[in-house]
Amino acid sequence: MICTNHFKLIMKKTLFAFLTLSGMYFGAFAQRQADYVSKFDTKIESIILDNLTGNIIVKEANKISAFNPQTNAIDWALTSDQIGKMSTGAQLSKVNDALSDPDLLKIFQSTDQLNFLENTPFIQANINAKDVIINTLDGKILFNSGRTNYRVVLSQYVAGDDKFLFLVTEGKDFKCVLFDPKTAKDKWSTVVGTKEGMLKSLLANTVANSMGLGLTKLATKDEVVATSDAIYATINNHLFKLDKESGKIDWEVKDDVHRFYLSNDNKHIIILRNAGSMISSKRALNALDTQTGSSIFKEEIITKRVSYIEDWGNKFLVAHSTGFNFFDYASGKKIWKKDAKGDDIKQVIPIDNDYLYIADNEMSLIDNEGKQKWKNFIEISDDKADPVYFLNKIDNNKVFYLTGTYGNMVDYATGKKIWKGNIKFDPKLPLLYAYDEPTKSFLVFNDEKIYKFDPTAIDKPEAFAKIKVKNDKALSTLGLFDWGVSLTGENEVIGVTKDGTVKFQKTYKEPGAAARRLLKTGGIIGASYFSTVSGLQQGLSEATYVSRNANGSINESYLFTEASRQNMKAKAATNAAVAQAVNATLLNRVNSRFKALKQNSDFAFIFARGEADQSNYLVKVNKADGTEMDKIAVDNTKPIYEIDSFNDNLYYVNNNELRIFSKK
Repeated sequence: MICTNHFKLIMKKTLFAFLTLSGMYFGAFAQRQADYVSKFDTKIESIILDNLTGNIIVKEANKISAFNPQTNAIDWALTSDQIGKMSTGAQLSKVNDALSDPDLLKIFQSTDQLNFLENTPFIQANINAKDVIINTLDGKILFNSGRTNYRVVLSQYVAGDDKFLFLVTEGKDFKCVLFDPKTAKDKWSTVVGTKEGMLKSLLANTVANSMGLGLTKLATKDEVVATSDAIYATINNHLFKLDKESGKIDWEVKDDVHRFYLSNDNKHIIILRNAGSMISSKRALNALDTQTGSSIFKEEIITKRVSYIEDWGNKFLVAHSTGFNFFDYASGKKIWKKDAKGDDIKQVIPIDNDYLYIADNEMSLIDNEGKQKWKNFIEISDDKADPVYFLNKIDNNKVFYLTGTYGNMVDYATGKKIWKGNIKFDPKLPLLYAYDEPTKSFLVFNDEKIYKFDPTAIDKPEAFAKIKVKNDKALSTLGLFDWGVSLTGENEVIGVTKDGTVKFQKTYKEPGAAARRLLKTGGIIGASYFSTVSGLQQGLSEATYVSRNANGSINESYLFTEASRQNMKAKAATNAAVAQAVNATLLNRVNSRFKALKQNSDFAFIFARGEADQSNYLVKVNKADGTEMDKIAVDNTKPIYEIDSFNDNLYYVNNNELRIFSKK
């Protein structure tokens, strides 16, 4: 998808060092000094971790550098003077005229931020009013807007063609530009809209977000899909098909399109949009012929929720609030005689040639002909609004479900519950769970109790541990160790052994709401080459999209599999923009980091307030025994830092200094 310059991408891996916002318990532990300090020429505006190499990309007002923590040296640096030499005065004056409009300035990238183009080693930055794209592997500039008459609003790397697709502004026009980094020239440029129309649409989206509609409406998400001869792109909710060679618009959809899915044979495209008024949360679904752009359905499917879309090339499956059926691409007609039973279908899980699905607060199983495989629906929660934490087949003959209110297992063949009664949970409190691979079981925490769900158990399990916690609503992570589990939250870190004994329990003093708001929450690793989107993982308001090949097998593409790495090596001789800087040493470094990123973190980084000086600190706590490993003072006004889960290094900015705290 095209990455907007308004948001920093967050890597969708979940196995990384975890940051919580909590208080303080230090004892006599002394503040730690940095292991190494790298001084830069001017104040550091921002930093971002390059997860491909482990380097820290440092942004000053007029310079970008790559700091290598393995050598404590700068691998490469680019200054505004170097970038300026690539620009011309006449071109700059035209661009500056275009930027005199304050409304237009609002849609450009923040001048002090760095953004990786999704799934690439390429970083986009604003240096002295110029948009630049840099290959972080070697520091080479792949694009510089100072050599053009336009400014870049959105950008996407088209991997198969080794080119960049830009949405740019030039004068009163918005254009789609295909830029070739090998020749440093635009292959083509096509007008796709006007400044007035674009700003009007952006304003409407801003108003909708301000009204709190973001969780019910599909948000704007510009996307691009390239085939051998065409580029399909949504630009500010307008779908275009562009001829890849000439840039000519073959067709466009006049109505808004918020999501699109290209069939695996490239002959059809499924589109979704928000339907109704600004406050409506309904969806409209249709399918188009990619040759002509004409609709397959005479009337769109209007529904409250589209939960699942599955493409088979010649047909596609759609599950939504009022229907669940296959449709034929050629005729647009339903294939099953009757829709699958159930109302308000909110989740579908493909299992081989079957479909496990949730309707209201119940689940059922059908085959790929729409026939029910279970006699009855299974109630899995008290209320249809209860969250579903886990639902899937866990071994050859059992389905495990874990919701806000219930947990149990069901025989896959018969649909009968394994345990007579459900384990009941408190839906008002957090439910945390983890899968223990050695024992093939799930460990679940809720309401100060920990359960073990063993697929081989005949009797319903009882809680094996009961823990008195300070604030269980603030607990957010359950970690697995060979000795038991750890629980981490805003105010405490707890270790519980496999027999239910509390191994340690540390509580902390909160730093205050003002300081907590300044810290990053949740994902703390900068987006980079390992940022991935699984076809089975989507946002709250999104449909899950799955593609099957001719054999009916699900196509799942995860970046940097072994095949991907071999493909990257194979391209080294021809793909100059990506692989010229990839040598054997770097590839070994990448492979090593990738393997490490899949491992569970042993530490929690806690934000806390000191007892004596009332300063704020980052405290590194060992989850295995509760030992406080580090105490690092942080700026109370605007802390800038990154934590690398590969080596547990912490990088903290203080004015013009990058302070490195290595793993102890």
